[in-house]
Amino acid sequence: MFLSIGGCKKESYFRDTAPILEANSKILTYDSVQQSSVMVLGVFHFGKNTLAEKNQNSIKELVALLKAYKPTKIVVEWEPERSPLANEQYQMYLKDSFDISNKHNEVYQLGFRLAKAMGHDSIFMFDDQTDYIGSLAEFATEDDPFSFELFSDYANGESNGFYNVHENLLRHVYGENSKLRNSMNLLEHITLLNSPIHQKTNAQRMHMYEVRVGIQKNWAGPDWLGRWYRRNVRMMANTLKMMENGDNLLLIVGDNHKWTLDMLFENTPDFKVDSSWDFLIRQSIMEEAESLGFFFKYQQDYITKKMMQ
Repeated sequence: MFLSIGGCKKESYFRDTAPILEANSKILTYDSVQQSSVMVLGVFHFGKNTLAEKNQNSIKELVALLKAYKPTKIVVEWEPERSPLANEQYQMYLKDSFDISNKHNEVYQLGFRLAKAMGHDSIFMFDDQTDYIGSLAEFATEDDPFSFELFSDYANGESNGFYNVHENLLRHVYGENSKLRNSMNLLEHITLLNSPIHQKTNAQRMHMYEVRVGIQKNWAGPDWLGRWYRRNVRMMANTLKMMENGDNLLLIVGDNHKWTLDMLFENTPDFKVDSSWDFLIRQSIMEEAESLGFFFKYQQDYITKKMMQ
């Protein structure tokens, strides 16, 4: 068949797409698998300043918001091997014989508090400190299984500028985003860490710097990124193993894990992924509406309008 375009005849091939579309409509999926819900809450790793009164108030607000998710299990970024000691401490905490007022780690400040508020008798761990194998073993020291200093020295020596071509942009974006976060209180800061845009910058960052090291040589950069994926795949698998039908799993984890874990959970048919960003924003708006004295019907209208802003 020939098609005339601008007075010129060009051969054109037309294909009936109906059979393809019909076949596509008949493709079977695994969506019938019974699912449990999971929500990944990305946080920064708490430092001693989280023990300050203003941050403690924000933590209490965050715990109150997260209770509305009705989590059936609180999962924290520790390895399962730590579970016996951690749960021994948690049991003591339930009996008011373990003091967390001087323990700044988010496992205690968020995990213990929320689990107690929900009436849970235990907490769960899912991290995996994956070995640095293959080319990554070249950058081990006596005190450190992986030295970023050695890795950086190698990168700067072999890349001829290829490794750090984006470094100025990276520093600019990181600096500007840090200013935004540092202008907020703890609750606002954590909420922002869970936004899709912030998570996109985390994912982009992981694919624009270290991954450029050692390509077609020792593959150190791609192996470094591969280790990151391997670690998160194992974290997802640990979650899969602890999951029970009907669970609402709340994972508290360093925010750079969130984009990876969300992707893995979304592609695992056993899980339905709930957006921590949507949840936190919606709950905060709901509290705002309640404080303004709106009745339920008007609360929902108010929430819808605010979510669209």
